[in-house]
Amino acid sequence: MPFIFFQQLKILKYEEVESTNATAMQRLKSGEAKNGDIIVAGYQMAGKGQTKNSWFSSKGNNLLVSIICKDIQLKVSQLPLLNMLVSQAVHSAVNNYFPKDTAIKWPNDIMVNEQKIAGILVETTLQGEYIKNAVIGVGLNINEDSFPENLTQACSFFSITNWYYNIESILNELIEQLDIQLSKLKLSNLDEIKEQYEAVLFGMGTKRYFRQNEKRFEGIVKGVNNEGQLLVEVESEIKMYNNKEITFDLN
Repeated sequence: MPFIFFQQLKILKYEEVESTNATAMQRLKSGEAKNGDIIVAGYQMAGKGQTKNSWFSSKGNNLLVSIICKDIQLKVSQLPLLNMLVSQAVHSAVNNYFPKDTAIKWPNDIMVNEQKIAGILVETTLQGEYIKNAVIGVGLNINEDSFPENLTQACSFFSITNWYYNIESILNELIEQLDIQLSKLKLSNLDEIKEQYEAVLFGMGTKRYFRQNEKRFEGIVKGVNNEGQLLVEVESEIKMYNNKEITFDLN
């Protein structure tokens, strides 16, 4: 199918990198990068997650990819829109394999049966009040057959089905879904995009436990606002939370 957002694609494969996002950002810094450049690695020596968390992946078993979106000229205020579209793209790619069991855990973790199968890290460069460039990093657990003991909530395609999958085929599906979703950026229909995001939001409309600092509390997920904050009903009051201000307690 013809691409809309990515008019041309260039896949750059590496056996080993510090992180795919770091490699992508370096290409932007050096002036080599073009919109649609895709960095794929078999292994990351220092894979990154949200807020300096690390991303675990053994060699050659998973999809480690960063996509460069160059000269997109989005307003900084539209960053939540970008995050929602990227999350929906990864969700759609995974949902093709695990329909009805896949959800987006706010802000952008992808869950299957309440276990994390993918993480997303979007990094941007700014020019005034605009996002000039974005690097979309995705770590998707595919053929990982075991996880460290501390990652009790992690899963992979293999751990769910006991089958090995073709990583390149899943990469192609992911790129297709990203193109579909990112082509909606120009429309900027935030209400519609937010509605679609909330339709697959983990815990939506149900009671869940959360942690804020050392405090554990119960609340009902009510959706997100235009700034991308999570809305939670706590003791009949709707409260707004920023990323990492609270976490889901899944234990």
